Amino acid sequence: MEPKNNNKCYELILNYNCNARCLFCSQGSFDKSLNADFKLTAENIYGAYKSGYRRLGLTGGEPLIRTDILKVISLARSVGFNFIRVQTNGIKLSDPAFCRRLAGAGLTFCKLSLTSDRPAEHDRLLGVSGAWESAVRGAKTLRKLKIRLGNNILINALNYKRLPEIIRSFLELGITNFVVIYPVYIGSMASHSAELGVSLGECEKYFAEAADLMDKSGLAGEILFLNVPPCFLKGRESLAIGLDLFNTVVTDPAGGKNDLDVTANRAKVRAPACRYCSLRRRCAGVDAHYAEILGFDGFKPVLKPRLAQGAVRETPRVFFSDNELCLIEILKKENPSSTARVLKLAKNIVLCRDCSDGNSVLNAAQSLVKKGLVESVFERGHYYWRLIKSTGERVTGHKSQVTSYKSIRVQKNNVAGEED
Repeated sequence: MEPKNNNKCYELILNYNCNARCLFCSQGSFDKSLNADFKLTAENIYGAYKSGYRRLGLTGGEPLIRTDILKVISLARSVGFNFIRVQTNGIKLSDPAFCRRLAGAGLTFCKLSLTSDRPAEHDRLLGVSGAWESAVRGAKTLRKLKIRLGNNILINALNYKRLPEIIRSFLELGITNFVVIYPVYIGSMASHSAELGVSLGECEKYFAEAADLMDKSGLAGEILFLNVPPCFLKGRESLAIGLDLFNTVVTDPAGGKNDLDVTANRAKVRAPACRYCSLRRRCAGVDAHYAEILGFDGFKPVLKPRLAQGAVRETPRVFFSDNELCLIEILKKENPSSTARVLKLAKNIVLCRDCSDGNSVLNAAQSLVKKGLVESVFERGHYYWRLIKSTGERVTGHKSQVTSYKSIRVQKNNVAGEED
C-alpha cells in the first residue's frame, strides 16, 4: 500500500537562534532560546516517516549552527528519507570539509538565501561581513558534491530593480531553482520597513522580467513567487505559491505542528478589487501587515488567468535544471535507457525537488527533448530516452550547462519546460 503522505513535506524548525542579524527577518521577535532537543527531533522524524512522509525540510533560525545537525541528517537518511533539504544563510558552508560531511550524512538539497549578487549589499542585509563570500564558496563546493541548489531571494528596496540581473548571476553560478519571496512585515522587517519596504506594484515589472529571463534560459518551471498575489504576475498567475495546496506540515522547536494548508491564509486580507477576481476562491489576498503599511494600490482582478508558460524565443544561452543534468548524467552512462531503468540507476541521484519517481524523469526528459538534447525512441516494445550524440556538445558539471549551443537551438513557440 502506498504511504498516505508521500507527496507532502515535513518541515522541522530546529531552532530560532541564528548567526546572522538580517534586517528583513520575520522571526526578529521570536524566542532565540527555543531549540528542539535531539530526542524530540528524532521522534518527529520517525513519526513523519511512519505517517508516510518522504520529504524532509530542516530550517530555523539557522539550522547549520546546531552541533548535532549532521546527526539529524544522518538519522533522517537512515530512517528512509530520500529527499532531505536544509534552508540556510550559507555562512557555515565556507568550510569545504563541513560541506563534505553534510553530503556524506545524506543532504540532497541546499536552499540558500542569497539576496543579491553584490557582496556588500548582501552582507549589509544580513548584518554579517563576509556572509556572501561564505555562501558562494559553499555553493561551489556543494555543486562539486552534486548536492542540488536552490535560492530564496527576499525582495526589498535595495534589490527589486535588479532581480533579473541577480538571477542571471546565480544561473552562472549553477543555481537553477528560485523562489522570489516578498517579505512579511513583522519582526525585523517591520522595524526596517521605511528603509527596505517596496510595494508589490513597484515590483511587478521586475517580477515579469525575472520570469521572462527564466523562460528564455529554458527554465520556465524553476521559478516561483511567495507572498505575491497572482494579480501582480500577469499572464503567469500560476507561479504564485498558494493557489494550490502547500502540502507542507511545519513543526516548531517546542513541538507544535502547523499544517500550512489550514493556517497559511489566516493572516491575509482581501483588497476591494478581489471580489471581482476569477481566482478569489484560490487566492486569499495579501498579508494583513502589508495592507496596513502599503494599502491596496495596484491590486486588480484577474479576469482570465493563464498557465505559466513561455513561447521561448531563440537564445544563445540555455541553462539546464538539476533534474535535467541528473538525467543527462545517467544517459551518459547508459544510453538509451527506459524510465524504469533511469530510476534504478538514480538510486544515489536525486532527480527532483520532491522525490525520485517516474514523473520527475518524464518531466526532465520531455524538457530536454524540447531543448534538442534528448530524443524518445521505441525499441523492443518499450520507449527509451536517448542522449543525442550528434550534437557534439559536452555536458559537464555546474558550468553546464553545456559549453556551446551552436547545434542546440530552441525552436520558436516551444514551451521551455513544465512546472514540477
